[in-house]
Amino acid sequence: MAITTKQTPGKRQGTGSGVFAPPIVTFTSDFGSGSPLVAAMKGVVLAGCPIAVLVDVSHEVPRFDVSAGAFMLFAGTRHFGGGSVHLAVVDPGVGSTRRRLIVQAGGRFYIGPDNGLFAIVIEEVGVQRVHELAPRPHGAPTFEGRDVFAPAAASLAAGVPIESLGPPTDPPSALPETGPRVLWTDGFGNLVTNLKPPIKRLRIHNHDIVATAKTYAEAKPGEPFVYIGSMGYLEVGVREARADKLLGARAGMRVDTIES
Repeated sequence: MAITTKQTPGKRQGTGSGVFAPPIVTFTSDFGSGSPLVAAMKGVVLAGCPIAVLVDVSHEVPRFDVSAGAFMLFAGTRHFGGGSVHLAVVDPGVGSTRRRLIVQAGGRFYIGPDNGLFAIVIEEVGVQRVHELAPRPHGAPTFEGRDVFAPAAASLAAGVPIESLGPPTDPPSALPETGPRVLWTDGFGNLVTNLKPPIKRLRIHNHDIVATAKTYAEAKPGEPFVYIGSMGYLEVGVREARADKLLGARAGMRVDTIES
């Protein structure tokens, strides 16, 4: 896989650029809201960079679902400026030989396990640099979010160059090829797929969705329809109702396209 670069507007923050703005560190995980594990990672980041602004993307990634985590990481961080730092932990293989990475993509820094979690970010904005973090000798092998990734996030936010944190390495792993599927179900029950326009007629859980619309206002109440969501992916919704409940669908479920 060749390393490509796509420029993203924005100035770097907290990375020695001379921009006098607080550095931003975001957090994405499958730990669950209110988890003390999240607070532990934040404590480590603040200990290393007390002026950091901490932002939660989400801690409600479906447990162990790296594909959903990859989508939520992209969706939740794409509007942050260059130099922002994004710590992500959805890590079924914690403690294994999978790499621990810092990825610079779109001018932003992403930190986490090499298991496909950065794949959608890279697909959308390209990758600039990749460096590998070493495990910490006295860290807990079951909580590298706190003991490996959070210290690296703090260092980047404090202005430490990426080169000082680990050697360059090969590009991150891709997500497994699973074909068209539901990536995520949002809080309204809309189904976000991994398909891009043009709009297609879809089949999900033995339900054919043939109606299309640009907005919810155009859709018929109670009828599932396909539309282009705000992040550029095809989504399935139901006006004033939940598509996931109506269709019996969930993240990870297969999506088929119907020929016209």
